[in-house]
Amino acid sequence: MSEKLQAQLKQKDSKRAITAKRKLGLIPVNLYGPGIENSHSYYINEIDLNRAIKSGKKIHEITSELGDFKVVFREVQRHPVTWRLLHIDMLSLAPGKRVTVKVPVRYEGIPFGVKNMGGVLIINSRDIQIEAMAEHIPNEVFIDVTPLKLKDTIHASDVVRENIKVVSPAGMLLCRVGITRAAVSAAEGEGGVPAAGAAEAKPAEGAKPAEGAKPAAGAKPAADAKPEKK
Repeated sequence: MSEKLQAQLKQKDSKRAITAKRKLGLIPVNLYGPGIENSHSYYINEIDLNRAIKSGKKIHEITSELGDFKVVFREVQRHPVTWRLLHIDMLSLAPGKRVTVKVPVRYEGIPFGVKNMGGVLIINSRDIQIEAMAEHIPNEVFIDVTPLKLKDTIHASDVVRENIKVVSPAGMLLCRVGITRAAVSAAEGEGGVPAAGAAEAKPAEGAKPAEGAKPAAGAKPAADAKPEKK
């Protein structure tokens, strides 16, 4: 669990007052969900919020005049130009209640197809949506990609974990091992089979056979060839 975020109860401030608070590094936050009557409005230090977001953890804890709450960040709003925080909606997590949240996916290991076959791991999604009891929500979902060979894939339906239910579309592609030119060359080298269309080498037109060489069976002598003396 990350350090507790200190939340300051927010009054019904005007837009001008909220803007002034932001300049002081205080970001407006709304908290709602199980155990919360209506919703709570707070200010939380911008540096602490950014630190919590960058930690990669999904579950956080805030402490305030109204009590302590375990929460997840449901929606984070940032300024489109400066990328500074503008507002955060938080969802409280009450024990015994099922909630649906997105959690980060962490891929572990080096795929067999990358290490030994010249492939490349292509990541299509870095998060997955799950449903679970509040106390069972993981900060991350770990996926071992070590066994993957060329063209192998992992979809949301392949993720099975105790105490959680994946609710992302079953066909959602999470990652795959793609084929590179190096992998194709390696595959051809192992097979030892000439490329399609390759034929037995023939001498260039008009070329004379090497001295002492005999023509192939059934081959006609060249037009200017002289009969061999016996």
